[in-house]
Amino acid sequence: MKKLALVAMVMALVMMMSVSASAQGKMAVSVGPDVMLPMGTFGDGYNIGFGGTAQFDYSLTPMLALTGKAGYLTWSVKNAPSGISASYGGVPFLVGAKYFFMPEGKVRAYGHFELGFMFGSFSSSGTAPGFGSYSVSGSSTDFAISPSVGVDIPAGAKGAIDISARYFMIMTTGNSSGNLGIRAAYKFAIN
Repeated sequence: MKKLALVAMVMALVMMMSVSASAQGKMAVSVGPDVMLPMGTFGDGYNIGFGGTAQFDYSLTPMLALTGKAGYLTWSVKNAPSGISASYGGVPFLVGAKYFFMPEGKVRAYGHFELGFMFGSFSSSGTAPGFGSYSVSGSSTDFAISPSVGVDIPAGAKGAIDISARYFMIMTTGNSSGNLGIRAAYKFAIN
């Protein structure tokens, strides 16, 4: 599954670069904070996650854009014993497509689907009674998917406020770690 996802992601990046080289479409970048509410068993072990992401949009048509997103997200462990801190965090790297449900105008609603990888790490440190101080860490690369809906609200001549709600799923070994997320970003045209 990871190999198939890697091939799809590389193909999407090559397509984005070749389309971008032709300089036919509009390009934009958005940057903003993310708030992630863990769901299911992931929610049983982790608190609300926080972070930020930057997204690149390349418009193929007025209704369709290719996207690339990267950032940093982190969650702290719930109910950690006194003196112990533990967290999971990482860098999501996603590519996708965004479809606007209405032509250019004022407020524009869209659907967005992304796939890629979460380059994550887990760390725990503290003092355990009878064992003394310790520090443990590990890392993983997991497949991730993220369907979302959102709106672009004009803000200035070349800007917009991009607000979206998404389901961000990290496919960890043996299960998945799901989150409901909200992202509020400022989007600005770069051409």
